[in-house]
Amino acid sequence: MESKFLSLREELVAALIQSPSELNPESVQQLVEMSLPPSKKYREIDVKGIVRANTQGQTPKELRTISTALNILEKYGRNLLNPHKPRFWRTVKFNNPVFRDTVDTIQGGRDVLRLYGYSEEQTDGLCFPEQLQEPETVQVASITVDVMLLRAELNLLLSDNHPNPRVLQELMEEGNGLEASLTADVAPERVPPHTATALSHTEYLPPDACLLCGLEPPSLHCPSCAQSLCPDCDLLFHKHPSRTHHRRVPLKERAWRSTLPPSLSTVTPDAASLRPPMEGWRSLPPQPPAPRPAWFCAACHTHNDARCVLCVACDRPRGCKIPVSLSSEDQMARGRWSCQSCTFENEASTVLCTVCERPRLAGRPGIGDAKPLMAWGEDSEVQQEELPGWQCEHCTFWNKIHGRVCEMCNRTSQRGGPEPASLRPRPEEEEKPKKEPANIKADPKCLLKSLSLEDAEHRRQAKLREDGQKMVAMIREAEAVGVAPEMVAAALHYSGAELPLAWLNSELPCVLEGVAELATQRGEEEPGGGLGAVTQQEAQTAWMESQGDVDEAVSRCLSARRSKVRELKVLGFAERGPVLQALYQNKGDVWQALVQLQRLRLEPFHQRLWETEEPPIDFQSPDRQALLRRLLASLSLPSWGRAELVVSLMLEKPSEGGWELADIVEAVKASPSRDFIKRLLSWECAVCSWALPRNKMQSLTSCECTICPDCFTQHFTIAVKEKHITDLVCPACSEPEISDERELLSYFSTLDIQLRSCLDLETYELFHKKLTERVLMRDPKFQWCTHCSFGFIYESEQLEAKCPQCRKSFCVRCRRPWEPQHQGLTCEGFQEWKRTNDPEYQAQGLAAYLQENGIACPNCKFSYALARGGCMHFHCTQCRHHFCSGCYSVFHAKNKCPLQGCLIRRSLHAHHPRDCLFYLRDWDVVRLQRLLQDNGVVFNTDPPAGTRATTGGGCQVMEQKETMAGLKDEPCGKETQAGYAGLCQAHYKEYLVSLINSYSLDPAALYNPQEAELVCQRYLPAAQLPPRGPAEDDETFAGRLIKKLMDEVALGPKIPRRQKQLDARALH
Repeated sequence: MESKFLSLREELVAALIQSPSELNPESVQQLVEMSLPPSKKYREIDVKGIVRANTQGQTPKELRTISTALNILEKYGRNLLNPHKPRFWRTVKFNNPVFRDTVDTIQGGRDVLRLYGYSEEQTDGLCFPEQLQEPETVQVASITVDVMLLRAELNLLLSDNHPNPRVLQELMEEGNGLEASLTADVAPERVPPHTATALSHTEYLPPDACLLCGLEPPSLHCPSCAQSLCPDCDLLFHKHPSRTHHRRVPLKERAWRSTLPPSLSTVTPDAASLRPPMEGWRSLPPQPPAPRPAWFCAACHTHNDARCVLCVACDRPRGCKIPVSLSSEDQMARGRWSCQSCTFENEASTVLCTVCERPRLAGRPGIGDAKPLMAWGEDSEVQQEELPGWQCEHCTFWNKIHGRVCEMCNRTSQRGGPEPASLRPRPEEEEKPKKEPANIKADPKCLLKSLSLEDAEHRRQAKLREDGQKMVAMIREAEAVGVAPEMVAAALHYSGAELPLAWLNSELPCVLEGVAELATQRGEEEPGGGLGAVTQQEAQTAWMESQGDVDEAVSRCLSARRSKVRELKVLGFAERGPVLQALYQNKGDVWQALVQLQRLRLEPFHQRLWETEEPPIDFQSPDRQALLRRLLASLSLPSWGRAELVVSLMLEKPSEGGWELADIVEAVKASPSRDFIKRLLSWECAVCSWALPRNKMQSLTSCECTICPDCFTQHFTIAVKEKHITDLVCPACSEPEISDERELLSYFSTLDIQLRSCLDLETYELFHKKLTERVLMRDPKFQWCTHCSFGFIYESEQLEAKCPQCRKSFCVRCRRPWEPQHQGLTCEGFQEWKRTNDPEYQAQGLAAYLQENGIACPNCKFSYALARGGCMHFHCTQCRHHFCSGCYSVFHAKNKCPLQGCLIRRSLHAHHPRDCLFYLRDWDVVRLQRLLQDNGVVFNTDPPAGTRATTGGGCQVMEQKETMAGLKDEPCGKETQAGYAGLCQAHYKEYLVSLINSYSLDPAALYNPQEAELVCQRYLPAAQLPPRGPAEDDETFAGRLIKKLMDEVALGPKIPRRQKQLDARALH
């Protein structure tokens, strides 16, 4: 089984080297299932040490912590195996948040990194040695396999799925305390002889010393953070807010006696500290601790007691060399902080740098000293004065402060570098100053040798500074013209020219063309159709990344082109021809090439979008799912169920029902109820009863009637052309009753929008014209022309008004045609002059009098010169006002009378006064003449003098008559009788009633008892009618009724006709 395990493990190592990003879960599972002891399973790391040092009681939390740390360590290994490594792969920073919260939380995590190759320790992290260009692939892969295997076993143990749980159970039984040290059992013969660096004190402390200071024996143990500390260190360590709640257990006197062998005091960090223990090594017997001397603070040089952990003067640890006073940059770190990599100043709340995205460092590392430390108390005059600055060996940045850690790249430099053999002092000479410090000042040869060393150092640093300044100037010059520093570095590596910018402008195109041709030729040999032509932009990127190496640039071009083709293939573009063409046309830009390929694939869809007619929807299609998806996408239906409802309704659509897809969709959007939708699709017209969908019906804001489009258009077309503007009402219910001006404006504003879409242009313009005229008629200065019926605004105060249409004049008060004789005379004076001096007026007789007292609309003041006759219900042609031609009272339509308790409200009626022609026309002529005679009013019984007799006789009063050709103005023509002043009976009665109205005579004086009782019932409420006495005769009762009627219902100015007469007199 062991041979099979080794075979499978070697296969997994090879697979990991071949493809570091693949997980290979099957291979790992096979290795886990093999029942072998941990010492044979794990070849590189000490599993027992890791598990025992980091577990306190087999709790899932502890195992999960180890698994998380192993996951990050596995990623470190995979990154080292990846040919395209991260930018900063050579360094692991301790203040990296991911490293600090995962790997650094377990003991042994840093040792795994040392096994990977991070063998050089810095003040703030671990790094690869400078002489090692690439990690050892096989060793890194083997360590990564062990990390993967251990992590898989821990995960299976956490999920209770481990096939061999007893193997790890044995490991954790001995790991309940911190007694087991995590130090590696390394054989003395494997330690290289040249190593002289001691291991970190946090990992190889004596077991009887505090884990923090290493001076005092531990007295308190914290199970939460797995630390055994002395009282002072425990107080300091648990001051942190995240550790204040930890509970510490006092440690009794315990046998901490296992110590490291002396051979391990010089083991190097790159030694395999976590390799499996080897046979033959045994612990040496414990040695008694030596007395601890006092120590001096490296920052303020204060003498401290051996028990002190921090300096009593500056409160700093023993090895801290930073001065007590904070620099300006350290003070700035409390607020805004400067990135140690790119020097960009970031906000205090940011964790990663905004520019380079590297994490914020914990603080400036301790500053080292290039010279060997002298014993305290020796003469300090031997030390030479430090130079004002030094140049970093890695980034050539000139540092202003003393030390070895660069402010720019945060990397450590060895000041002075390797010294010449002639100037390097021998070991014997080095020991002399230590033994005889007093003789240095007096020995001229030693002083000369020291000056020579300083002079060589100064010359070396000057040379480095000069080279660095040249490079910086060159890079700044390149950036000024838009050339990247990487291009300058590549040009220097490739050509070695002193003027790289000039070389880039003149020679680089030829080099790139050659790189592109070589890459294209090699790409043609690629299986599967080649890699196509490589562009110069791709060649330039590869040449710059390879630092001017042509062969590597060609390889990078081909590798980049393969990855681009593979990426586009994953995105669905497997055909290589269009992919290579798109990459070439877009200069190797994958995103632009993807856009071009997607545009080509969507071209049929774009063409269909621009087609004039969209293909019809086939509701009989067998693919119902595709039909429903199309309805959802194109009709904006709210749900899949609504789309199903649309399909079913379309299939149930009657052949002649008038349903359309748009009607069904709108109804389905309104409600999910099938019955309600069918009612919406079969709405009945209130005029013709035609059933149509509700959305096709028209309705007015004044009522709830729904009208089909044909009836709506026909009704309003006829109403606009042949009727008045107030006749534009609902054809079904005749709503609204337009009386309020504000309601009228609101109604017509809405109606205007509806008529705009259904009327033709000519009819719609006529509607606007009539609406405008109606608004103008409301103006008090509006006048109607008596000659041509044209309306206009007359703002002058003169009586003579001239019509702008027919250019004729008339009087604005008496409405008579203007004559020169009217100038300077009142309207009554002019009428009297006409009667006495105008032969034409005298020839017309009483017909002219009736014509002068014609009809004038009480609403719009439009005058009608024709005499009365026939029906008393007059309908004004201008404003559509209904009124009585005798008394000017308003005619009310059915159920529109405002009078409460009106007995005739269900019919067309008007409330006439008792002296109106409407009632008096039923009296005979003799009775009317008697009323005039009783009141002393003179009336004519014969034609006036000078009246001209007409041919054929008959009444000569002009009337408007309906003929076959339409309305026509012509004389009355009825037979005249003697004593009627040349008029027919109807016009003679009209003449007499006009005199009665002019003199305000009350006809109640001639009422008989029956008429008196009937008129009182008409004008008086039933409660106010006086009761009849038991012995009261008809004449007495009639007289009492007439008196009450004349007292309570007097013929006063409230009568519209009387109000008109008063207004006319007030104007005169």
